[in-house]
Amino acid sequence: MWSGSSSWERLCLENGLTLLAYWALAHLTFLVFSDLGVLPMPVWPSAAVAMVMAFCRGWKIAPGLAIGTILANHFSLSSPLGYAFSLALMNTAGPLLGASIIRRQVSSRLAIGGFVDLLICFCAILIITPMLTATGGIGFKFFFGMIPASGIVVGWLKWTIAHSLGALLFATPVFAWMALKEPWE
Repeated sequence: MWSGSSSWERLCLENGLTLLAYWALAHLTFLVFSDLGVLPMPVWPSAAVAMVMAFCRGWKIAPGLAIGTILANHFSLSSPLGYAFSLALMNTAGPLLGASIIRRQVSSRLAIGGFVDLLICFCAILIITPMLTATGGIGFKFFFGMIPASGIVVGWLKWTIAHSLGALLFATPVFAWMALKEPWE
């Protein structure tokens, strides 16, 4: 499929598609939940895009994740631009770190060999990554004066749960499918 394209063009295309998927899913999620009057959103499906793409493409996909985060937060969620840029740090680093844990401890093919491998995947996808993104998101919210100190714990828990649910509902089935498929690299 890519025989006529350079690796640079492929990298740009993958990052472009990733940022569009992240932003579009974030925007759609915001529209659905704001229409229902449920804000902050209890689930963040864009976390699944970030986790799956971080696992599949590694650090090469960082620009797409970061720009997708900036576009989603600034243009769709009306966050200040400085805050959106700050969010991009942990919303990019968190999934990349979680994916690297899985690749290093389990394998790049998701060859789960037992309970320990399953536990590592579970922790990386549903606990570590959401906690990192929540720490960055709420920490920067506090830094920019967007949340009082009294709201940090509740805000952090809501953020962690929303990212965890997004990964559980949308990334976990993709990873299960990938684990059952023939090697894809």
